Amino acid sequence: MKTDAEIKELFLDYMADAFLIEKNEIDFDKRFREDYAANSMKFFPLLGGLEDDLGIEISLRDFQNECHTVRQGIDYVTALYHKELKI
Repeated sequence: MKTDAEIKELFLDYMADAFLIEKNEIDFDKRFREDYAANSMKFFPLLGGLEDDLGIEISLRDFQNECHTVRQGIDYVTALYHKELKI
């Protein structure tokens, strides 16, 4: 079982790799599309890696509709993880 801090670090690791940026440059209040030029091709490795590591399924459509900022993305994945594991 992962802690919220571990989920956050995983998210940031995968985001840095997928978006080709340094992990320490990620701003939690920045928007995926507007600030990081996110598209489906950037989300696939981010969400796929998280799915593999966390053992959950993340809907790309739901993620894109509900998560506009990095902070929202981390919160969404963390909540989904807890829900899937019924924590």
